[in-house]
Amino acid sequence: MKYKTPFHVKDSVIYDANGEKAKLWGVNYYAPFNHNFYNIEELGKDHFAAIDEDIRHFKLMNIDFIRMHLYEREITDKDGNIVENQNMKVFDYLVEQCEKNGIYLMITPMVWWNTVKNQIIQDRYYAYWYIDSQDAFGFSNFYSCDGMLWNQDAIDCQKRYMEGLFSRKSRVSGKKLAEYSNVVVIELFNEPRHVAMWHIKEEPDPVKNMDHATYSMGKQRQKLIRLWEDFRNKHAKEKDEDNCFSLFRASILKNYFDNLFPIVDKYFGKNVIKAQISSYNGVPHQDLKEVIESSGVEAYTIGTYLNVNAFDAANTDTANHLEYAKKWFGIMEKGDYGKMAKISYEFDATATQNGYPLAAIAAMYAKNDVQMAAYFTYTPAAVAAWNPGWLVHFMSLEHTPSRAAGFAAAGEIFRSQNPGDKLTMEEEKWSGNDFSIERKNDFVYFKNDKIFRYSNSNEIELGDTSKFEIVSGRGTSKFASGSGNGFYHLEKQSESEWKLRIFPDQKYISAPERGKAYKIMSNRYVNCLREAAVSMLFEHELEFKLNSMRIIALNGKKVEDGRIKVRAGEYILTVEK
Repeated sequence: MKYKTPFHVKDSVIYDANGEKAKLWGVNYYAPFNHNFYNIEELGKDHFAAIDEDIRHFKLMNIDFIRMHLYEREITDKDGNIVENQNMKVFDYLVEQCEKNGIYLMITPMVWWNTVKNQIIQDRYYAYWYIDSQDAFGFSNFYSCDGMLWNQDAIDCQKRYMEGLFSRKSRVSGKKLAEYSNVVVIELFNEPRHVAMWHIKEEPDPVKNMDHATYSMGKQRQKLIRLWEDFRNKHAKEKDEDNCFSLFRASILKNYFDNLFPIVDKYFGKNVIKAQISSYNGVPHQDLKEVIESSGVEAYTIGTYLNVNAFDAANTDTANHLEYAKKWFGIMEKGDYGKMAKISYEFDATATQNGYPLAAIAAMYAKNDVQMAAYFTYTPAAVAAWNPGWLVHFMSLEHTPSRAAGFAAAGEIFRSQNPGDKLTMEEEKWSGNDFSIERKNDFVYFKNDKIFRYSNSNEIELGDTSKFEIVSGRGTSKFASGSGNGFYHLEKQSESEWKLRIFPDQKYISAPERGKAYKIMSNRYVNCLREAAVSMLFEHELEFKLNSMRIIALNGKKVEDGRIKVRAGEYILTVEK
């Protein structure tokens, strides 16, 4: 692994054990859970082989960070006890393979959100369904999202679950989670719902506002109201009701942290960074800031979504995402983050297959000293043709080649830039010393002495290419030309040899986001056996050549004119010295 663990935070900066400032670029990834797990299974594919293939792709894209919220509804019972099912075994395998391949992990034990497995099993049995019809029907099914923070029964379930999760031994390696050197961040809860005064005053209405469905209703809400009234009575000297409610919110969060962080400390000690979201847009809630900072949290987790119209149902390729990035980060830059480091738990520009918006986010993260960033969410190659799951979030090395190539270049921008470095921001183009991000033609490139990555055909002058070690992209450049539109990756093996990994042509056959409103589709089950695919790969011969040198042999066989014709795969190219 590039960095020596454990990581630590000093003066709001994340360092590794050798004192080197850490920069990790990656994705959220869910082969062990929810849509991705079920879709891989229904297609009769092997989860372990699927993970192996995706990790091979990650290494080509220089992804070294995975953030994953576990779906506790799928792996616990109603009391929070771990259920040792296939999801857990696949999770164990992923953790093991990530360590072996130098990929660092951020683990979020609680996500709360429902799963397609619940939908599928209940549809299957309908009137005959009961809790034990499923191998796991976890405790989060019984509580609202806000109730996970204040309902002591829910908190007790989470304590039981985290004890079980951290004390259990992997069915793949026999190791506990804390014994993995690549587990570097623990975030307790993905996107919690903090109690709000509107919620005290009115019953949530999910028909009017879908997000209201995450809040306590009926008897659970009445329990919350009584909790607030008891608190208000005990703090009668505080005459301002809004101030008193802020104290109430803070007391809830403090109790939550006091219950759960000791379990993290028990198993991980100081070997992980404790992180937690403060607010969705990244700006800390002022009334919660003191509680978070005094709890042992060392990093704020922030999310970034460049949405043209909320979570878009229609394609947004024509939007100028550079302008949306400026607006989003204009808000973030006003935030007071105090002593906290910053980690992006999720980011995307929704309902577009363009890669340049992700590079814009990367540049702004570097400018604002965000040190770890995870795109939401990478689609496993085994099911990517259907884009199942989160319909407006779609990235696959094979099935979104322009976006993936742009993402790989974005990672290099993210790693190489620092807060004080030059970033020129024009309406249609952003640029720095080693890169350019352009709306036109969805173009991103990064180039230094050793690395050249680009998203689409270009005429960039390369200068001396003799020190290049990694080149990746699509189409034509002054280094290489490929006849297809798929991703290619070149890695120097010696002065006379390069390893080529080339991917097939790709074509969209329907809109990946399917034109459906995201709010009602966000957890929708896409049956890959019944619904049409949205992307196709064409496994025909591709012509490839190097423009900066001459290929003289392919896998040891002589090449006459410097051009090769190959199908998607991996090859060794011998070049003239």
